[in-house]
Amino acid sequence: MKRIVLVHIGAGTVGGAAIEQELEQRERWKSLFGIDVVIGAVIGARGAIVAEGADGLPEALLREIASNRRSGIKVDESAARQGFASVDPIEAIDGLSAFGDLIAMDAGAGDSTAMIDAEVLRRGGSIVLSNKAPLAMNYGTVGDALWAETGPMGRVRYEATCGAGLPIVSTLRALIDTGDMIEEITGTVSGTFGAIFSDVASGDSFSTAVRTAKANGYTEPDPRDDLSGLDVARKALILARTIGRKAELSDIAIESLVPDDLKSVSVQHFLETICSVDESIAARAAQANAEQSVLKYVATVRPAGALAVGIAPVSTSTVLGALQGPENIVSIRTERYDRYPLNVTGPGAGAAVTAAGMTADMLALSQR
Repeated sequence: MKRIVLVHIGAGTVGGAAIEQELEQRERWKSLFGIDVVIGAVIGARGAIVAEGADGLPEALLREIASNRRSGIKVDESAARQGFASVDPIEAIDGLSAFGDLIAMDAGAGDSTAMIDAEVLRRGGSIVLSNKAPLAMNYGTVGDALWAETGPMGRVRYEATCGAGLPIVSTLRALIDTGDMIEEITGTVSGTFGAIFSDVASGDSFSTAVRTAKANGYTEPDPRDDLSGLDVARKALILARTIGRKAELSDIAIESLVPDDLKSVSVQHFLETICSVDESIAARAAQANAEQSVLKYVATVRPAGALAVGIAPVSTSTVLGALQGPENIVSIRTERYDRYPLNVTGPGAGAAVTAAGMTADMLALSQR
């Protein structure tokens, strides 16, 4: 039986959910696919814990790590309770390749994980990402090693970076691999913005919609991380590079919804004073309504020309305009799907569906 040794980078909301799914499905995968999936290491912000043998880390420890993500307890704290010492992440990878085929599951945050990803590739392993930052790094950096392996036969999969578990990247790949020509990709790829602008369309002020989205868990702890537009821009960049554009993040026109004077204040002060933009958003919403449209935060990607993410009026007669709540939709217009674009829609956020997107990529790589 083929053994797959996973290296989990990040054990937060998504990473913890992926660990739980792997533990639950491991026996089933043995009979279905003939693979034995073990977790050889978990890498956190303050170091890594690594298995001492081919059977991987103990299930009890892994379940504790996954459970503790909800209470903010760090990986090294959980490990210390069960006698595991934290080690350097690269040291953790060193001995694992002898136990089976390495696959790193990068559910971390920020581009610092790219060095670990590249090291796994260098040792013959594969990478699965939900973390967008490594794939949004400038060309000429360690991120190049990742993009070099994203082709049909490559060792890098990244479905979960652009829509949680939605098959957006794989759909694009199928179109490109069969010779179709991508003409335009438009979509709402942020559950946060989807929830906010659905409430605005229903008559709520922008500031009320932001506070509601935060209360419902749709935003990051600091809503400005969503409202800056950077997360959507990274997704747009990944989609642009997937269809062959040699673009950088700086090439994307980003409309931020965070006023300059509120960028550095406390989260509480921001939430109390974001009403300063209510009037301008309301005016844009009223204008859109007069044109039988609604406001959406839209990403637009083309093979050439402008790349942009920002607020746009969208006709209510379209699939995109009819979308409600935190769902995502990506509309792909191609040479074949011209008059009637191909649409991918569904939940664009959530730990379980994002983790499932990563798990599906892992299974695909494991059977290579």
